[in-house]
This record gives sequence, C-alpha cells and structure tokens, in this order.
Amino acid sequence: MPSFGRRVDGPAGRRRAQREEVVLAGSALTLGASRSVVVTDVSPSGAKLLGRRLPQAGTDVLLTVGNVELFAKIAWLGHDECGISFESPLGPQLTDHLKREGRWAKVMGIPAP
Repeated sequence: MPSFGRRVDGPAGRRRAQREEVVLAGSALTLGASRSVVVTDVSPSGAKLLGRRLPQAGTDVLLTVGNVELFAKIAWLGHDECGISFESPLGPQLTDHLKREGRWAKVMGIPAP
C-alpha cells in the first residue's frame, strides 16, 4: 500500500488502519544488508521502523521480529526512520500478537524511541 506512512490526507483526515505504538526489536533484511531496527508502531497494513542506514523507498525487505517474518516494502524514508507496507495485510491474530509483545516494553518501563 503506497499510502502507508506519511499523512497524505491532511491533518484532519483519518488513516485507513488503526496503528498502535509498540517497542519491538527486529531486523530488516534486504538482498545486500541486514539492519537492526526498532518497530515503533504497527497496523495490519504496515509499520514504522527506527534504525541507521535504512534501505531506500521502494526496497523489498524481510522484517523479522522474534519468530515472526514479514515481507514488506519501504514506503517512505526519513532521517533514521521509515514506513513499511506489508506484502499482505496481517490477520487479526498476528496483529494482536505483535501489539501484545510490543506492550511488554511499556509495562517494563522502557521508553519508546
């Protein structure tokens, strides 16, 4: 979904999918590199990642978080952050799993980046 990430509907608009803030350690793998990332929000259609030297917009990535592997594409790239669009929307069980795992960091008092 090319519309995931930066707001294209203006400040008064609504996102297509509800996103929830999380803190999840992961890796973004491309054909040429692997980058450590922090997933800072997630929805069924995509996620926001923080990391160094992230791939350019349009790059295919394999996001790994624990034992979960998701194919995605970099939708937009900013300074040390990017938005990804999942190849296929996540089902409710997987979305809920990631959100639950990401909440543990909040319970443990780990601040979001």
